[in-house]
Parts: sequence; C-alpha cells; structure tokens
Amino acid sequence: MNTPQKLYNVGMYVRLSRNDELSDSQSIGSQQQILSKFISMMPGWIEQKTYIDNGYSGGNYNRPAFQELMNDIRTGKINLLLVKDLSRLGRNYLETGKYLEEELPALGGRFVALMDNVDTENGENDIVPFINGLNDYYLKNQSDKIKASKAVQAKKGECLSGRAPYGYKIDPDTPNKLIVDENVADVVRKLYEMRANGTGYYLICKWLNENGILPPREYYYSQQNRTPPKKSTKVWGISSVTQVLKNEVYCGNSVTMKKKSISHRKRMVVKRNEDEWVRVENAHEAIVEKSLWGAVQEINRTAKEKAANKRPPRQYLFTKLLACPDCGGSFAANQDSNKLLDGSVSVNVDYSCKTRAESAGKICTRHSIREKYLKRIVLDHIKGMALEVTLNKDRMLRQLQEQLIGGVKRKNPAKNRRELEQKLHSIEAQTAKLYEDRCEGIISDDIFGKMITSLEVKRKVLETELSDLNQSASVQEKKLSDIENWTRLISEKSSIEDLDRETLESLIDKIEIGEKEIVDGVKQQEIRIYYKFVGLVN
Repeated sequence: MNTPQKLYNVGMYVRLSRNDELSDSQSIGSQQQILSKFISMMPGWIEQKTYIDNGYSGGNYNRPAFQELMNDIRTGKINLLLVKDLSRLGRNYLETGKYLEEELPALGGRFVALMDNVDTENGENDIVPFINGLNDYYLKNQSDKIKASKAVQAKKGECLSGRAPYGYKIDPDTPNKLIVDENVADVVRKLYEMRANGTGYYLICKWLNENGILPPREYYYSQQNRTPPKKSTKVWGISSVTQVLKNEVYCGNSVTMKKKSISHRKRMVVKRNEDEWVRVENAHEAIVEKSLWGAVQEINRTAKEKAANKRPPRQYLFTKLLACPDCGGSFAANQDSNKLLDGSVSVNVDYSCKTRAESAGKICTRHSIREKYLKRIVLDHIKGMALEVTLNKDRMLRQLQEQLIGGVKRKNPAKNRRELEQKLHSIEAQTAKLYEDRCEGIISDDIFGKMITSLEVKRKVLETELSDLNQSASVQEKKLSDIENWTRLISEKSSIEDLDRETLESLIDKIEIGEKEIVDGVKQQEIRIYYKFVGLVN
C-alpha cells in the first residue's frame, strides 16, 4: 500500500518595500504568479491564501499581512509558508532567525523559500544564516544611505518632513523648500504678538477657538481635501499653542536631526543631544522677526521656571485613575491652601477634566470633585464590596458570572472538542483514502478533484468551529479566574480604614466622574468605580 501524501495548506507571502529596486520579477503580481504556479506542480499542496504587504520594510515584522499569516499558522489554518526568497520574509537577521528556527518549528509549520532553495522539511540549512546575514547587511546599507541623504538635506536647511509646519507649505517648484502660507501666516504672527504682550497660553487658546480658527492638524487635512484619520476636535489645545510659540522655524531657521533611530532593525527613535542638532539660519523666509521670536522664548522660559519653582511635581492620590465619561479625557489635579481664622492652613486638592482646561473651555465641562469627598466615596464603596463578599460570597460570584459570562450554562468544551477532533480525523482518513484510490486508478482525477474540494470545505468549517470553541473556552476560563482574583483582593480590605495609593492601584482600574447636576432641587454627581479584573460592580 502506498503511503498517503501529506497535505499542506499553503499560505503565500509576498512583500514589496518602498525602497526596493522594482523589477518585473520583484513585483507583487510576479511573486504571486511564480508561487501559485509552483504550488500547482506540488502534489498535496493546496493554495489557501495570499498574504500581501505592499510598501512595508523588511526591517521589522510588524506588518499587518504577516501578522495575519502567523495567526493563521498558530490556529492551524496554514501549515506551509511559501515565499519567493528569504528577503521577502524579512531582512532583519535576528527576527528572521527567531521565526525560522524557533516559532515555526514549534508550531509544526514548514517554510519554503523558492529561489533560495530553502525548505525546512529537509532539516537545518547551512546557507540560511548566510543569506539572512546578506539581507540584513542590505537593510543596513540602505538605512545608511537614507541617513546620509537626510544629513545632506539637513545641512542645506531643507525640510525633511513631508508635512510643512503650520504657517508654511512645501514649494511646488522646489521640493523640500518651505514657503510662507499666507492663509495662516497672520495667525502665527498674532500668536507671537499676544504672547510678547504677556498673554497666557489659556487666553491665546481661547481667542483662537472663539474666532473659529482651525488648529494645525485640521487645517493641514482641509488643505489636502482629506478627513483626519483619527477623531478630530477641531479646536486648539494649549499644547498646540506652545508648539507654535517655541518652534524656531518661524524666525527663518531650520533645526533638524533632533532624533535618531537606535538600529536599522527597529523603528524606535531616541532624542539627540542638542549639540548634535543641525541648525541652519535663514534657511527660508521668516514669519516673525528674530527679535520677537527671542522675546517670546524669554517669556516662555521665565513662565516655565516660575511654574517649576512654585510647586514641585507630585503624584496625587487619584492621579491617572480618573476619567471623564463625556470626552474620555483624563483629570488634572489642582492644589490650593487657605488660612483659617485660628491661624491654621487648610490644603485642598480638586480634580477636573483636563480636556476642558487644554481646550480653554471649548470642549467638555469641568466635572470637578474635591479629593476628600471622592476619597470618602471610594473608601465606603470598597468596604461595602468587601463586606458583601465576606457575608454573601456565593451570591456575589453568581452576580459577577452573570455580568461577565452572561449567566448561560457552561457548555462542556472538552466533549465538544473531542467530537470536532474526531470529525477532523475522519476527514483526514477520507482524504488519505482518496489519494490512495487515485494513485491505484480506482477513481479518476476529475472525481478526485471534486471529492477533495468537498472534504476541504468541510475541514475548514470544522477547524473554524474548533478554533472558536478553544478561544471561547479560554476567554471563559480567564473571566472566571479574574472573578476569583477580585473576590480575593477585595475581601482582604474588609477592615480598611484609610485609602492610600498602593490600595487604589491594586484594586481600581478607573473612576469616572460625572458632571454635577441639579435634580429636583438637589445637587447630584454620578461616580462610577471600575475595578480591576471585573469592571463596574453594581
């Protein structure tokens, strides 16, 4: 009896970088055609899907199609990864080696690089590290060329970014040269004049928003007739104002090369020391005079020093734990002190929506709350939950399971898993028998093709069901574990008498502070406490 041919569900991976020297053989279409034709000649190979990363560098593996492919390998949908050559998989020596020598073998996956004659089914290939090393060297060489080119541009005072700073635009006749955008140049001048006259960031921001002036990001996309890719507020924030009022570009200077990449293999960048920056004076037309720009920098510096000396930075009790339910923003803390009649000093900390402050009151409302009141509310809630768990643990567990899992009776995942696996084994046996019958001439190629296609459809459906079942069971077990963790943590706080930062960080995920309202003549404010592991507990 002939040994049945092993079936391979093949995922074709094709990639093309923006920096690749494009040739007919390197194009996306050409790679697909070559790989697809090769699959058709290989018995037992079934072309399942093509994964395409067009315009992505081989320097890192954070590519959408490649990550989708790896997920499909992990779930068993693909068991053979096919590329035209090793450089298509990636040019990062370390990362490529990790996938080929560790992850793919652990998942039972096979890897074939067609033009490099690499096939992991044949065992270790001595040429693979050498080819990976060459690909990595190519990537470094390309990176060095780009860095050298940018350094030359920087020394000429050219714009290195594809987007011009607010107040400027790229000269259509001279690439990388900045020219003044007269549509908004007066806005920039106005900001510098206001700041030079002692106007604070908040009032400048308020003036911009009251006059309906589009902030830099929204203005850029409006000029491109495009919609911003992320949620747009269409208002100025204090951070946008400060960016304009400290940028040396507005006095005609070009200051570039402020950051550098730590490696050609990673996109991570770090700040350079200021003495490494490339500064070119009078690189383009100035919007404000150098004397005005310098005067504003002195005001900014003095204000910064005054704020730093006024109060050292500190972490307040609820720092980074409060959230606004209306805008989703975080809260800022403000501390003040009052001298009482008896000579003592009362120190109060208040929290309010940071979005409102940064937008100069244009977005959202205050949602303010005093720390001592919030501390009492949260402490009482924690003690109440701890007491409820201590006295009625079973009822609390049922409530949380109803909330997090849905209260549906837990199915028997082990039994369902066995049934699905048995069906899959049955299809594998039928498939092997079909190959045997075709080899012995019992059935024709035409009948074989139809029957194997039908079995493949059934197999995919069963594998999807099995994957969903495993995922659902894993999620359910995770939620049950989270409930146990929360009840254990909260029960330990039954005798708590005061709140500290450590307790809050161990128990609380976030606290939403609603706006104060008057309902039937009574002032009300909704506070929602979201605990770690279980979220909002009623």
